[in-house]
Amino acid sequence: MNRIPIIIDTDPGVDDFFCIAIGCAFPELFDLRAVTTIGGNNSTDVTTGNALDILKLLHREDVPVARGADSYLVNEFDEPVAKFHGANGLGDVEIPHSDRQIDPLPAWDKIYEQAKLFPGELVLVTVGPETNLAMAFNKYPDLKQMIRKIVVMGGSLDRGNVTEYGEANIWHDAEAGKIVFATGIPIDMVGLNVTRTAPLKQTIFEGTDDDVREDVKDVIRKLIDFRNGEAMHDAIAISSLVSDDIMIWKDAYTYVVDGEVYNRGQTVADYDAKEKNSRVAVGIHLGAYYKVMKDMINRYK
Repeated sequence: MNRIPIIIDTDPGVDDFFCIAIGCAFPELFDLRAVTTIGGNNSTDVTTGNALDILKLLHREDVPVARGADSYLVNEFDEPVAKFHGANGLGDVEIPHSDRQIDPLPAWDKIYEQAKLFPGELVLVTVGPETNLAMAFNKYPDLKQMIRKIVVMGGSLDRGNVTEYGEANIWHDAEAGKIVFATGIPIDMVGLNVTRTAPLKQTIFEGTDDDVREDVKDVIRKLIDFRNGEAMHDAIAISSLVSDDIMIWKDAYTYVVDGEVYNRGQTVADYDAKEKNSRVAVGIHLGAYYKVMKDMINRYK
């Protein structure tokens, strides 16, 4: 089976750590072409540094890190959400610092560069606000024809977590989300309606191998504790690429409500539309998801 070329667009981020860890742990499945960064959980300077540091910890300094935007398409970033990600964006967990340089290309140009190298094959995994992707599509109209699929951790088919309607990744830059969902590129949306049902607790280590690297285990344990065993949303989204049948999918035409309205950031899935643009996750097989997480842990030796 050919490896899937992927780019992870992320704002690390506690749960982003687990997304990147999965992207790095399965080299037989994923050809991780780049990590592109965006602010949201913290400033873009902080999230970019975190991405470099995470890749160093995971022994994947071969993966380029391309820095993204310093604001959303319309609005400025909010204050860092230390409650959910700690003052340093990584749950106040300290990991070794990388002195590696970022890629010379900004995120949107890096996405286009890799799409040209892998036309029709590249999969974008976006687990933060979709600003970088929207900027790439705005700058390069032909990019739409080059992307195989976009996996989105964002949105919700029921309630949000910023407002009643808005999930954070979509709500913060609903204008970008609207652009991405309107591209016509097939989208797999893994929203809060599913991810919040999949907590990650210390029991994930039960049955894992004894020779897993202690530094990696220590970081994972501390991040789980920081979140009190709650779901690591971004990990769940990329897990669907490891095994498609982790999710229960339903085809829909999905769009994003933008603007300064009461339901800003709402993701509306129309299952009866004649033309569908997405598969939306409506359920999860927890055993299959936890198996991916255990497999990921066992690969860090």
